[in-house]
Amino acid sequence: MLTPLTKRKIKHGTKFVTQLVEATGIPLGYATSVAWFAERMVLAGLCLAVLSFAAGAIFVLKLSEPIADSNIYTQAERRAVLAQDGVKVFSQQVIDVASPVFGLFVKQHREERDIEAERLVIRKQRLKAYLENKRSPFAEEDAAIEAFASSKNMKMMVAISFVESTFGQNCYYYNCSGIGGTPPSLRKYNGYAEWIKDFDSLLERRYKDVPPEKFIGLYVQPGSPNWIYGVNQVIDEFEELDIEATSYTGETKPLN
Repeated sequence: MLTPLTKRKIKHGTKFVTQLVEATGIPLGYATSVAWFAERMVLAGLCLAVLSFAAGAIFVLKLSEPIADSNIYTQAERRAVLAQDGVKVFSQQVIDVASPVFGLFVKQHREERDIEAERLVIRKQRLKAYLENKRSPFAEEDAAIEAFASSKNMKMMVAISFVESTFGQNCYYYNCSGIGGTPPSLRKYNGYAEWIKDFDSLLERRYKDVPPEKFIGLYVQPGSPNWIYGVNQVIDEFEELDIEATSYTGETKPLN
């Protein structure tokens, strides 16, 4: 049994903490002491945290050197500068190597484009002169000449227009090759250039690299030997005069 003197020597915690400790199953006589000890431990921890924070703040503000002057910052800055210089050197090396190659590519592309533009001019001149000699209305329309000269099947289209409409002299609705057959199936166009573009697309889709002899029964029905002869005649004239101007020599071949 505890005497009054012993009771005065026992440390008591606050009532709230004592109740929390007692709830764990510790008897009341011991719970008060455990509560007191727990409270002192919490207070000690808080004091230690405050002192640590204060010491850190004082060190950063008063004792440590500025970050810009620190050795770590100086080393990091130096490495960043070296890396940047390395990137600049490498980039310049790439440019030095690639520039001649790129320049040569641009030069070749420009030369090819200029040559093709010159071929187109020659092709249009020769085609216009040829059609004028045939009294074709195609020669009177710049859009038609441009469409023919820019097409992929100029030679075959002009040749077929010869046997189907005498180079456009006998057309219906600007359809000078009989696309679609006879009315009302015959296709109608608003101009020669529109017909040329549609005709060129048709030949690319269905008759690419097909010789005139194979058109009989497919494109033209029933067809005849005269149809084949007329187409081949114009094709031979094109090759003789080099109207397509597929080979560039820097000179315009005169038309006879």
